[in-house]
Amino acid sequence: MEITLKRLSAWMLIGLFATTATAAMRPQNTKGSAVTEREVREVFDKWSTALTRGDKKGYLDSFWNSPRLVIRVANGEWRGIDAYRKRIEAAQLPPGNPSDYRKIETVVLGPDAAVVTYERPAPGQANAAAGEALIFKGTVVFIRTADGWKIAAWHAHAVPEKTA
Repeated sequence: MEITLKRLSAWMLIGLFATTATAAMRPQNTKGSAVTEREVREVFDKWSTALTRGDKKGYLDSFWNSPRLVIRVANGEWRGIDAYRKRIEAAQLPPGNPSDYRKIETVVLGPDAAVVTYERPAPGQANAAAGEALIFKGTVVFIRTADGWKIAAWHAHAVPEKTA
């Protein structure tokens, strides 16, 4: 009886830990996540506006000031804010309009992390072989820092735009 009771107790503890861990990994569906979603979307909108209007300072201020920042976009890869800042200061930001961003979805991962996905026409690019316009499909990872919400990672890749 004692062995069975110990086994039962052990299984109950394992079940409790598994349930708690699973709940912690699920995206939050609480009132707090609506606030987080709104805050992250505001930062995303400021970032995309700064990018499309050529505001390098506003654009760079959106990123996490860390050597662990990761950017993979337009056939390039930069690690760390210093490397990316150097790249942006030497380049011209692509033109566009903030309204070019579409299919924007925000997924709140917790009180301090969220992911935004989007599509946007690739400025000035076309697939010459197929004559198709290209779009960027992007994923932006946001984290809450002492300075507010910042982009910790960004990936975008160009694909032919499918016409309906």
